[in-house]
Amino acid sequence: MRHMLSSLLVTVLLLGTAVFTASAFEAEGYNTPDSWSMQTTPGQFKQSMTGVGLTKDSRLYMTLTTRLRLRSDEYADDQDIYQYIRLHTDSVKLGNGTMKVAAFGRFAKDINGDSDKEWSDNYFYSQRGILDTEEDMNDFAPRLYHGYVQLDGVVKNTKANIGRFYLEHLNTFQLDGADVTAKLNDMFSVYAYGGRPVSYYYDLDSDSVVGGGAMFNYKGRTKVEAEYASIDVQDIDDDYSKFRVVQFIPGGSLVAGYTVLNDAGTVNLDFDYEFAKTGTIVTIGYEGMNDTVDSDKTYVVNPLTYTLLPQSKYNKYSASVYQAFAKYFAAGFSYETKNVDGTENFDNRDFDKYGFKFDINGLPHPDTYISLTADKWNVNSTEGNSDDNRLMYGCQIGQKVTEKVDVWAGSSFGRYEYDYTTDKRKDSVRSYYVGGQYQPLETLSLMLDVSREDTDFYDDVDSDLSKNYMVELWASIAF
Repeated sequence: MRHMLSSLLVTVLLLGTAVFTASAFEAEGYNTPDSWSMQTTPGQFKQSMTGVGLTKDSRLYMTLTTRLRLRSDEYADDQDIYQYIRLHTDSVKLGNGTMKVAAFGRFAKDINGDSDKEWSDNYFYSQRGILDTEEDMNDFAPRLYHGYVQLDGVVKNTKANIGRFYLEHLNTFQLDGADVTAKLNDMFSVYAYGGRPVSYYYDLDSDSVVGGGAMFNYKGRTKVEAEYASIDVQDIDDDYSKFRVVQFIPGGSLVAGYTVLNDAGTVNLDFDYEFAKTGTIVTIGYEGMNDTVDSDKTYVVNPLTYTLLPQSKYNKYSASVYQAFAKYFAAGFSYETKNVDGTENFDNRDFDKYGFKFDINGLPHPDTYISLTADKWNVNSTEGNSDDNRLMYGCQIGQKVTEKVDVWAGSSFGRYEYDYTTDKRKDSVRSYYVGGQYQPLETLSLMLDVSREDTDFYDDVDSDLSKNYMVELWASIAF
């Protein structure tokens, strides 16, 4: 840790630029403070709203973000630097329609590489991660998350994305290709897409995804969608179809879906409703697979979607209730259970999960947010594995100090029980974090986040790996 902190004063000068803020996470009828998502999904970016003039009717909006990540344990330190760039333009007139451009990418570098990786008689580097693997393949680990041109109405009643993009239909594949939607009337539209799937770790030059679908939307109250995709990945072909009906009702919605991967189908039913008089929110869900996914036909580790993992027949049920009361308080309870009808394995077993959360919003200060959470998993035994259990609980606090300053802190604990060779093991992880964000200008943001993790998981290997520290620094500017 001392090596990491000494390098902090030097490397912080490298930090460049872009306004960072995370979009609010909406769930169970309330908004989590923006800064909180930093703890679970770091790297969300606010797009520039000012822009630089390109033409009379169009502006270029650009955000630059530099991120420094410092990690340490008692064995080794690691410093990584990331440079992100995000840009988009206004829609400009093109023929009878409009055109706009958007791109988002990054470069990254492991500053100190994998030095000090020799450990006793073994080659081991505790801080080696995904970035090191990427740099082994390409210097500066370049990534293009998206880069596309969107044509809207250039061909009458059509919208097309060309380049690298995420699909915005029933599926969310990331493709290098084209996606075209044609609006036939106010209620009915059809679409087709095709291209090469995107992976940052696999060579997919000869692979392809081709598909299409249709959507019927009746006055914003009833939506019916259907989609089919033909997937050729690593010389394995899959037929992947989805069907979904959404019915909006006063105070809630009903959703029914059916997904088919080759011969295996999955049914999804979801219901959510808010009782207006009491503010009580209730959700009920069901998911069931009617047959086993054939692993001989499906690529087991598919870079496109987790749906293509081999699983056996199961039924899963869930329910939750969330209630606000006494102006400042809210409590939620959830339950989920899974029953496997087919062959169980380590990744696909019966389980029961219980969840609880208690929120305090506005005490002791109007801009204070406190949340207590707890989860308990009971995972049933299978052949070769006894029952496994998991307990997690934690507390998070967020405080808006001024219009320009936000701070946050929290701690969580997790205990895991599982089989290890022939012995039953219990390992625990305790984590702490504290951070803050300062935005002196609308276009400038600075953020610091520090976390520590204590675990006994590595005690059998080396106790030097039991305490882990991480410091993240973000400096951002938007043009």
